[in-house]
Amino acid sequence: MIRSLKSHLSLLGAYAIFIGILGSGNLFARAQTSVVSIPSIQIADGERIVGFEIHVRPGRIAALPTIPIGWNIQIDNDPSWDTSITGSVKVGAAALDCKFFKRFLVVEKSEPMGGHFDIQGEIIVTKDFVTSRRIKLEPSDFKLLPRARFSAQKQ
Repeated sequence: MIRSLKSHLSLLGAYAIFIGILGSGNLFARAQTSVVSIPSIQIADGERIVGFEIHVRPGRIAALPTIPIGWNIQIDNDPSWDTSITGSVKVGAAALDCKFFKRFLVVEKSEPMGGHFDIQGEIIVTKDFVTSRRIKLEPSDFKLLPRARFSAQKQ
């Protein structure tokens, strides 16, 4: 009876460790938290930013430090680690300039061993709030700074 109880407890302990490993993310992945900026958005004189969409693979949106007033923000932290954040202006007066995209987002990259992290998206701009233009963002348009390094710079 005692031997049976010990084997059940050992099995339960092994199961708890296994679930803990799975719950903490991919067993074969390493995670890194980074602060995201888009340093060079090419907008014309008079254009304002009225929307954006950012896709992160594999990773998650960990934080959006500032949510602009008058904006609708939606974050989809899908359990597949295929994540997106979209934002759109509700009123023209809330349209943004490029400064918003300096250290605007915190992401957690989950790179499977041998895998590749990808971030891309679009910025939507307008001059007259009737017609808009989409600016495609490639991975090279983003600057990622490790969060620990970012925290040290702010002090």
